[in-house]
Amino acid sequence: MSDEITPIPLDKIKIQKFNVRKKDIQTGIEDLAASIKAIGLLQPITVFLDSENDRYVILAGQRRFNAYSYLNEKNPGEGFDKIKALIIPEPATDQEKMALSLAENITQLQMQNPEIVKAVTELYNTYHDYEIVQEKFGLTSYMIDKYVRLARLPPKLIDAINDGEIHSNPKSAENAALRAVKALNYTKGGEIDEEFVVEMAKEYAKGEIEEEILTSEARKGGSVAEIKERAAKKPKTKIDINLSSDVAEKLNKVADNSGDSAVVKATSYVLDGVNRDYNELED
Repeated sequence: MSDEITPIPLDKIKIQKFNVRKKDIQTGIEDLAASIKAIGLLQPITVFLDSENDRYVILAGQRRFNAYSYLNEKNPGEGFDKIKALIIPEPATDQEKMALSLAENITQLQMQNPEIVKAVTELYNTYHDYEIVQEKFGLTSYMIDKYVRLARLPPKLIDAINDGEIHSNPKSAENAALRAVKALNYTKGGEIDEEFVVEMAKEYAKGEIEEEILTSEARKGGSVAEIKERAAKKPKTKIDINLSSDVAEKLNKVADNSGDSAVVKATSYVLDGVNRDYNELED
């Protein structure tokens, strides 16, 4: 069989051990799916036909396949039940299959985060409308908002993120930086020193103090040490919450995708919900 590209039903495809990409398979799948829905599949997946089982086996493109599965589930009957695939002859050995998968994955270098920030910001600056950017380019409002805010960070904070000074996980570092900027009401050219913002970002990244408490004390002013000391003295009440395995699994995935711990993410949900409902009681 010569190499060819053809639409293949999702239920005729399987994922095998030869796919070398194991980590972060589901990370950002919704964003990838949004992009595919908006502008289409730019690169087919790579498969070979397992003639004994009459199924196609993925060598490269598992995330694209997962995104299509997600789209097909959310948008039944809209044409996402098939995906374009490059069909190649079945490699002779398991080692050859692994080599092909490895070659495809390592040649698809991801954009560095500063490049992503620059690209998304330019798109937003061109259209100045979240809905237009979402529709034209398949970016979620969360992505647009986050990257536009990152582009406005002070240089020292951007360097601290990229150098791993705030946190080894880039997403955690970005989240911490954005929280510090918001808590301190930092503006370029203002009275607050950039280095102070970096130090506060480090405290957010540690996750040792509840975000809302740390933010509340940061807004009162003082040094980082004073803010931490006041926050640590705040009385707290421990409440145990039992989650179903399904909800816990979803929470872990959402937290991992955002760069937060599951505890931090769950706490933010509780705080948001309690504050919203409490404000409605007050009204």
